[in-house]
Amino acid sequence: MRLILIHTRWMILELLRQPSYIVSTLAFPSLFYAIFAIPESKDIFSSNLLLASFSCFATFGVLFLQFGVGISQERTKSWHYYLRTLPVNQTQLIIARFISAYFFAFFSVLLLVVLAKIYTPAKMNLLEWLHYFIYLAGGGLVFCLMGLSLGYFSTEKAALPIGNMIYLPLSFAGGLWKPPQVLPEFLKEISVYLPTRQYGEIIWSSVSGQSIDLKNVYFLIIYAFLFFLLSILGLRRDHNARFR
Repeated sequence: MRLILIHTRWMILELLRQPSYIVSTLAFPSLFYAIFAIPESKDIFSSNLLLASFSCFATFGVLFLQFGVGISQERTKSWHYYLRTLPVNQTQLIIARFISAYFFAFFSVLLLVVLAKIYTPAKMNLLEWLHYFIYLAGGGLVFCLMGLSLGYFSTEKAALPIGNMIYLPLSFAGGLWKPPQVLPEFLKEISVYLPTRQYGEIIWSSVSGQSIDLKNVYFLIIYAFLFFLLSILGLRRDHNARFR
């Protein structure tokens, strides 16, 4: 555990020293929220739903892209080979990256919450806020594993454009920008099978006081399992390519 925390600390410090990463991580979801959500936040119910949607969008972006782009870039650097000489295994490094990704995702969502409290009628009690963050973190594990898969199956230069080609369409089609009810008809049929839509349904239920449909949870578990298998294959593929 000590080695994991040490590497988590250094990963966080490394990213904190990159102003462009900090600005894009925090500002991008907040900018979208200010443009698309705040003007539509007319009452407590709509404000809570929109905050939930863009919190999913922010969490998805940080967890997915930090893993996908970060790992693909790291694999091309001598630092990656140096880490293999240290008394830390690949699993510990991945867990450290998980924790660092959640660190930045938390602050990205926290900024949205601050904007919501200042500019909208969004309101939840302490227990509801606790459930809100727990569900965001739990569901976000799917996107960590999705990013892990991207990181091991893409090259350094391809990871960011491919990641954005996945991130933005999945966010829109999952109903994280606009309610699923207003999506084009062909997207409505596809949307219900997407991990972003299942993630959104869980968080929307949480903030609206409704019980969470276990079907949505099962969908995310299946996706997590599939991405876990894919990331294992990518890790083995990368290992075999380097030590062939």
